[in-house]
Amino acid sequence: MALMAVMTLGASAQNWYSGGQVTFGRTTQSVSGLKTTQVTVLPEIGYNMTENFAIGSVLGVSYKKTGDQKLTVLKINPYARYTYFQNERIGLFLDGGVDFGIGRANGHTAVEYGIGLRPGVSLNITDRFSLVAHVGFLGYQSGNRPAKRNGTPENWGLDLNSNNLMFGFYYHF
Repeated sequence: MALMAVMTLGASAQNWYSGGQVTFGRTTQSVSGLKTTQVTVLPEIGYNMTENFAIGSVLGVSYKKTGDQKLTVLKINPYARYTYFQNERIGLFLDGGVDFGIGRANGHTAVEYGIGLRPGVSLNITDRFSLVAHVGFLGYQSGNRPAKRNGTPENWGLDLNSNNLMFGFYYHF
């Protein structure tokens, strides 16, 4: 964060972007009928250091309820982004970052963590607005015992299922 604050002193305004993601979902297990509700709000801010390289961070909150088990987590996910293809409208990029979350799960401190890569695509609607999608995850994600008891998975490897499809919206300053 200190690095981002120092960069603002000499930065041109058009290099900054902000946006984020909001998710809501409810699933029901077919055999048991157990319902899971999840709500996530993840605002994001970033800075384009060059045409192909950016840094940024997501800071938000996630809430998940499965049966009588509840998990609320404050998340911070700093990342570095490399854009390997870009034309006037489409950009293909790869985010490398660290995920960290801490919160409460039924009276216990829950900690989530991870490190990995997320491929993505951006669609520039105008000079100021773009839609962004992240598709999948390659890396490691886990949590401590209270987080795992409340549904935080332990994943290692490549995960390209529809649960890892995230859409966002950016405003470029």
